[in-house]
Amino acid sequence: MNRRAFLKSTGAFAVAAGSGLAWAQQSARPLPIIPMTDLMGGIDQRIGLELKKSAHDFGNGAASATYGINHNYLGPVLRVKQGQTLPFDVVNRIEDTSTIHWHGLHIPGDVDGGPHQEIKPGETWSPNVPIVQQASMNWFHSHMHGKTAQQTYKGLAGVMLVEDDASLSADLPKTYGVDDFTLVLQDKMFDGQGNMSYTLTGEVFEDGFIGDTLVINGAIAPLAQSVPTGLVRLRLLNACNARFLKLSMATGPLTVIATEGGFLPSAVQTDSILMSPGERYEVLVDLTQLESNSLLVDLDGDNGGILGMLGGIFGGGGGMTALTLSRTAERGFTGSLPNRLSNLAPPDRRPVTVTRSFVLDMGPGGEKLAALAAAWGNVCGDGVMGINGQPMKMDRIDEKVRKGDTEIWRISVDDQLHPFHIHGCSFRILSQHGADVPAYAQGWKDMVHVENGWSEVLVKFDYNAPVNAPYMYHCHILEHEDCGMMGQFTVT
Repeated sequence: MNRRAFLKSTGAFAVAAGSGLAWAQQSARPLPIIPMTDLMGGIDQRIGLELKKSAHDFGNGAASATYGINHNYLGPVLRVKQGQTLPFDVVNRIEDTSTIHWHGLHIPGDVDGGPHQEIKPGETWSPNVPIVQQASMNWFHSHMHGKTAQQTYKGLAGVMLVEDDASLSADLPKTYGVDDFTLVLQDKMFDGQGNMSYTLTGEVFEDGFIGDTLVINGAIAPLAQSVPTGLVRLRLLNACNARFLKLSMATGPLTVIATEGGFLPSAVQTDSILMSPGERYEVLVDLTQLESNSLLVDLDGDNGGILGMLGGIFGGGGGMTALTLSRTAERGFTGSLPNRLSNLAPPDRRPVTVTRSFVLDMGPGGEKLAALAAAWGNVCGDGVMGINGQPMKMDRIDEKVRKGDTEIWRISVDDQLHPFHIHGCSFRILSQHGADVPAYAQGWKDMVHVENGWSEVLVKFDYNAPVNAPYMYHCHILEHEDCGMMGQFTVT
């Protein structure tokens, strides 16, 4: 048993008992609908996004200190269309330097919003962001080096839904807040007064921040939503700092229709999906025959053990009841489960010209390297993390990629399950920690799981990322990223 498994086992009862139950009420709270800003009808002025300090009640009566983007907590859902260019004005009012990274977008490095595009307090960043990719679910969040974890946890995150002609004409639910819902899943920790808390410790640096309470769209689960009779679409984002989530339905399988980069060729039915931090999936729930069905979330999705067992006991089987959908007499989306969604061919290795290898390091070097890492802006207490033996350094380019080349990137790690993210692209997973890829994850991705054995992805970069605005690759356990498990690459 490694240290991570030991810590999780010894703390199992406390975490399981607090998993959404510590602040739960007798009846489920209503699901908050994140406000949508629909930009598809045209843009006649710059789009304002204000990063601000505020306070938010997660449903326990306490006003927690939070950040938000145009709101008290989290940001809006932006609905945009392929072919648009989005003129943003991002103004920083949080009294700390920040950035906003467009996670999942295929865009040049100088508008990517990585750690090189800092926004000082009181200043405005005004990128013109082109939307070139197909219909997909993306998100935007802080990427301030050394502070990504804390700022994202406090609320600097929003969602961007890209539509295209095919998605708009598809026979799928698409009435926002009626039969089409965006769900931002997070785990939080609350103190005895109900205030959201975030404390960095040696354990947090090693394992990432793990909260004991499930929150959806800024409200403590369990939640409930009435929906019309028919199919219901759930667009899911795991916005946790470090926690993998295992999702299932109380009745029947999950029907997955899209990964983060677009539609699958056809719907995939599966008993459960394992979502890493940063991952997105779209699923359909059929309420034509059932009166209700519930989304279950196992807060210990990455390795059941004692905690998974107790979570099952408290949550009723495959995890805790997170969201219950109950149908009304009103008739909703009348279509059937789709047989065909996209023309997605299997990944083709033949054009590959370069293979690169990346080893995630949980603790390379010694005191000297730790001192250097701290001087380079990495925040990880007394330790240091890196990739290929090097912690992140803002003025060092780790890889140089030629635009348009097809490459294989291989990623491995010697301990713990990690999520790996690459900026500026979508890729296809060839293997995931040495095993076959689950059918539901065989679409376009920008996240891959890394554990024992190599994970391999097939990737191509179509946009420039110069030396002064490189792309990042990193672990998406945000504390690991802040600690130095990140590298930079140019595309020219």
